[in-house]
Amino acid sequence: MNETAWLDRVFSNTSLGHRLLDRLTLTNLRHAFYLISPYETTVESIDDVPNYNAEVSAWWLVFLTAEFFILFISGHEDRFALNDSITSICAGMLSQCFKFGGRAVAIFLYVIVWDNWRILELPWDSPWTWIFCLFFQDFMYYLGHRAVHEAGFFWGLHTIHHSSEYYNFSTALRQAAIQDAGLAIYDCIQAFFIPPSIFLVHRYFSEIFQFIMHTSLVDTMGPLGLVFNTPSHHRVHHGRNPYCIDKNYGGVFIIWDKMFNTFEAERHDDPPIYGLVTNENTFNQIYLQFHALWDILIFKGFTKDVKGEPMFPGVVNKLKATVFPPGWFPGVPVTPFFHWMSMVNPAHGVPEPEKPVLRYSPPARILVKVYVASSFLLLLAIFFHFEYDRNHLSYLDCTVKIAYFVVTMQCFGAFFDMKWYARYIEIARCCGVLIYYGVLMFDHIGAGTHRLFVISLHIMAIALWTTDVLVEKLSQCCSKNQSINPEKGDLERAPEIASISKNVQ
Repeated sequence: MNETAWLDRVFSNTSLGHRLLDRLTLTNLRHAFYLISPYETTVESIDDVPNYNAEVSAWWLVFLTAEFFILFISGHEDRFALNDSITSICAGMLSQCFKFGGRAVAIFLYVIVWDNWRILELPWDSPWTWIFCLFFQDFMYYLGHRAVHEAGFFWGLHTIHHSSEYYNFSTALRQAAIQDAGLAIYDCIQAFFIPPSIFLVHRYFSEIFQFIMHTSLVDTMGPLGLVFNTPSHHRVHHGRNPYCIDKNYGGVFIIWDKMFNTFEAERHDDPPIYGLVTNENTFNQIYLQFHALWDILIFKGFTKDVKGEPMFPGVVNKLKATVFPPGWFPGVPVTPFFHWMSMVNPAHGVPEPEKPVLRYSPPARILVKVYVASSFLLLLAIFFHFEYDRNHLSYLDCTVKIAYFVVTMQCFGAFFDMKWYARYIEIARCCGVLIYYGVLMFDHIGAGTHRLFVISLHIMAIALWTTDVLVEKLSQCCSKNQSINPEKGDLERAPEIASISKNVQ
């Protein structure tokens, strides 16, 4: 009998550890930097295009861990926060949940356009088609990226990505779940002449390349920054300083920004301060994902000034409020670009960031931090299994897992926002998990070890938070009883105490 490989001795073939380590290859490391050739990535059918996001995900974990470690030992703990990073990574997981088979929703529309209305059929196996798509895909990315910043309610499809007040690799994963709906227009333009499989390859790698742009550890990259997008260029894009607004939209190449006058270099004497002009001040995942879209479509047109006068008088101005740039108000000059209006001065009305910079971070108990961090690791492990196996899951199982992800993320947000109901919804969530696994006990697998492990964790979680709630209630009752039934010495001093309380008030 052949000796079992070391990896198989440590991990079972279906374990997460085996799956992640199996993807820590030099090839996937190259892929993380878009270092690929047409000869290794050109295929005829979209069914033959791997899920490159899943392939490089193990390296993303390595990059995230290494960056946090470097920032910590170098004394830059102010560049990351537990609540922010977990919220960002959860947003990335949620965005992947709403992509069928890991592929962008646009590919389905793309295939329809290609099959029925293509104007020119470039050969799928030609390196020149591959190279042309590299540049044209990036130009379409520039247009799409600029649109989701400037074209009115399109901004609501992208707001969450800029809602982080930090700038690190986890920020790259803070993606909108419905952003692909807005970018589909610019993806499908390519379907008139670029084969779907070649488009999809570059669509994957364009997205993957954005990950390494989100770090503060890399300074300017010299001559490379003349042509390519760099972390320095992208830091400007994420800044809320007036000079940073609506700048540096490029994905792989920065040349489009220079062509259309949207380029701005990073200023070391005025470094970017990250976040939104008006920050969200919440870690609620659903709110972060959708509220800006709702606000622009429903509420912006009915905004009133301090005197109570409508800021968008008339039906026309109210309609403009939904399709003109997010910072537009009647009287602010705009200019047409492609199919939308762009601000003549994007910095109009944008205040300088406050100094010192104030970040939203409610102080959480150590118990909450440890619990959420541990629960997040479990969620991450389940999500990775989901990503690898989703094509083989039933619709019901897939839906249940996505519901589990969403509810768990909402619980994290409630804990980080210090909501009074956080423990109660967490107890309810854990009860739901127990019911789900109780039903699974009747299938052909039965009480597997991994199932018993998850059940045990959630039983302990219920016990933890139930005890925590009871202790708090008991403490409150004791305090209340003590105030109602003071000791004799306090009773004798009641007039004095009442006088002091009145003076304090």
